[in-house]
Amino acid sequence: MRTVQRFWNKVDKRSPDDCWIWTGSLGNKGYGRIRVKNRTRRAHRISWMLAHKTKIPKNKMICHTCDNRACVNPAHLYLGDNTTNMRDKSSLTPREVKQIRHLYKLGGYTYADLGWKFGVALPTIGDICRHSTWKEI
Repeated sequence: MRTVQRFWNKVDKRSPDDCWIWTGSLGNKGYGRIRVKNRTRRAHRISWMLAHKTKIPKNKMICHTCDNRACVNPAHLYLGDNTTNMRDKSSLTPREVKQIRHLYKLGGYTYADLGWKFGVALPTIGDICRHSTWKEI
């Protein structure tokens, strides 16, 4: 019970539809981290297990519908595999990636504006505009 309370104390809960942001430690890839039984675990995985009261099956991963790695809202998390995760990540086309970068360079568009226009999360837009993802385009 103590671990559960400690976990939720590190979450900025908002409305049920919003991202619930992990306020504790973040790893170098932006995922929340928490120590459980002397092991560092990813916070979104713990959130999913708490919500579903079960362990994550082998060869499965917990994916985000919101593309926000710091989000631990169970409503934004789903059980998937590598194929599911890759398909979800590639929901944009190369043409759309070029459009996003072009509109951002023109000015007048925020990451949030572009996220809404293209139907992806703000961190995804940021990664695209900074060339952290889609480097080949």
